[in-house]
Amino acid sequence: MSSDKIAVIGDRDTVTGFQMAGVTDISTPSNPEETRNSLIQYFRDPRMGLIIITEPLAVEVEDTILELSEAPIPVILLIPDRQGATGAYESVLKELIRRAVGIEIHV
Repeated sequence: MSSDKIAVIGDRDTVTGFQMAGVTDISTPSNPEETRNSLIQYFRDPRMGLIIITEPLAVEVEDTILELSEAPIPVILLIPDRQGATGAYESVLKELIRRAVGIEIHV
């Protein structure tokens, strides 16, 4: 089965930009529970290859992202929103590296 779909979870501005580029699987959640549900829904789609989520929303569901990131596909990618980078990707990346190699790496 190919992993050829892309989903975006983010604020209206971010999602609109990706819609203009042709992404049809989008979500603009209004609370952490909706964010978590969207993430899990997209993750369960066997054709999903990439889930893009904005950093502010990712912070709210970091535990779920870390748990789902144990699977190689789909890839979960954190991106900044229109306000700019928050550094949330660093904490997720550090935890994934710590799990993979067993020690904490400073990035």
